[in-house]
Order: sequence, then C-alpha cells, then structure tokens
Amino acid sequence: MWYPELGIRVQGTVISGRRRGDRVRRREFITLFGGTAAAWPLIARAAAEKVYRIGVLFLAFRGTAPTWTALVQGLQELGYVEGRNLIFESRSGEGKFEDLPALAAELVSMNVDVIVVFGPGPIAAAKAATSKIPIVMIAGSSDPVGEGLIASFARPGGNITGLTYAASSERFGKQLELLKEAVGQVSRVGVLWDLDIEQFRRAWAPALQQAGDQLGLQIEGPFLVRGDPDFEPAFAAMIQHSVEAVLVAAGGSAYASRARVAELAMHNRLPIMAAFREFPQTGSLMSYGPDFFEVYHRAATYVHKILKGDKPGELPV
Repeated sequence: MWYPELGIRVQGTVISGRRRGDRVRRREFITLFGGTAAAWPLIARAAAEKVYRIGVLFLAFRGTAPTWTALVQGLQELGYVEGRNLIFESRSGEGKFEDLPALAAELVSMNVDVIVVFGPGPIAAAKAATSKIPIVMIAGSSDPVGEGLIASFARPGGNITGLTYAASSERFGKQLELLKEAVGQVSRVGVLWDLDIEQFRRAWAPALQQAGDQLGLQIEGPFLVRGDPDFEPAFAAMIQHSVEAVLVAAGGSAYASRARVAELAMHNRLPIMAAFREFPQTGSLMSYGPDFFEVYHRAATYVHKILKGDKPGELPV
C-alpha cells in the first residue's frame, strides 16, 4: 500500500517459521509498522478531506488575468488549494455568447459543487442551466433585481448570490469628465463594446446617455467586437462617425486584446478610457473604475461559505 503523505510503500509481509534473519526482519517490520501507525491520524485526515469541484464560466478566459489570479489567491487564503482539495472545471466561450448555454449545461451535468460566473456575459446562461447548483456571480450584473436574477440584495433567494458592478450615470459621468479634462475639447465619444448588445441597451445606454447629456457629449455606438478580427473594422467605423475619444467595455475580448486596442487607438489618434488599470499599462490613455482585483478576491468568501453549507439565497449580494 502506498502512503503518499509518508513517501513510503508497505507491502504485505508473511511470517511463517523462524529462519535466519527473521529477528532482523521482524525488527524492521515493527519499526516500519510503528512509524506507519503514528502517521495514521495524518492519513485519516487526508482521506477525509473533501475535494471540491468548482465550475467556472467565462465569456473569454485568460489564465494570466488579474481577476483570475485574485479569485485563486482568495481561495488559497481560505485553505483551498488546486490539486489537493479543489478542482477547477473551467469553461470559456472564447468571446462567443452563443456557446455559453451549452458550456453552462456541461458544468451542470458534471454536478459541480458551485458555479462561479466571471463578468456579466455568462450569468444568464448559468441561471438558465440550473436552479439547484449554487451560482456565485462576480461583477455579473449592474441591476440583478431588475434583471430577475435575485429577489433582493439582502435576501437573494434562489441559487444566485455574489457581487455586482456599477453601471451608473455617476460612474460614467466621472469617466467622461476625466476624459474631457485630459484630452480637452471632445464632443463625440464612441463605446467599444464586447458584451451582449441587449445588456448595453438595458443597463448601459440609459446611464451613458444621462452622463453624456450632463457633460454636453454625444455618445456614439456601441461598436461591437467579438474577437481579434473585429477591432480594426470597429475603429474604422468610429472614425467614420467622427468619434474623438473611446470608452471601452471590457467584459471579454477587449480585455484580452487590450494591447491591440491601444495600438489601434494610437494609430487613429483616439484617446481611450477604460475601467481596468491594465489598459493604460499597455498603452491606452487612462482608466477609472472599481478595484476589480478586490472584487474577485472577495468572491472567494462567497464560494467558501457555500462550500461550508450556507445557502446562496441567504447570502446578501
């Protein structure tokens, strides 16, 4: 039998009649048996430690993204280590919204312990796939009550909880105000959009329009991108619409292609405002938004509470 905690293998030993060397063999066996017996509590604990399976659903996955690193780090701090007591079952739509329902259904068929949803793109697919498996949304919606995801922030009900993000006129107003201060005279701002178009119309458009009106700005777009081939045509379309600056929504492909976004922005002399600080690190003009690392880091606490038996419907959003 192999005991990985001890780094030893104990094979069956048969003791029949006494022969030369039996005393030595017995002494070796007793020593080995004694050492093994002392380690039985460690072996028992290791055998009893449950291995959790966490399903993760992305619109577009990048293993080096700080949001992913934040979640993994948060789980590690709570005692969950991949390969020891935790298995990630990750599924990515690679920027294709139409693939998300099948991927969500696949995670449900695997009977994972909890499904973690990255960003607003996949939450609808996860909700449609299951009403039983707990779902932790991370920045999954700006209006989860209005979208029918939860009953209330204090008591979500159902199987969904987690953290929201702000798509408000105040946030957009601050972004646009900073953009105007940095660039100077701006009258038209284009929206580079890599999420669901219905989400833009429902959550972003009213707040953006209100912020734009207050600052005397015309909001153009959204200019849709799903993958690398879409960025150049999107920037060309913005130039045709006389856009003078760009606000980036980065729920999937735009974040993954932020270096390409910066390159095209510089080529077309269009200043970029984004929510993620990684955008200016790759050449875009500036960013303003919540600390997404902290948001995704905090999400680990929701996963931990659910794995320990708390009901998602009773965990405030």
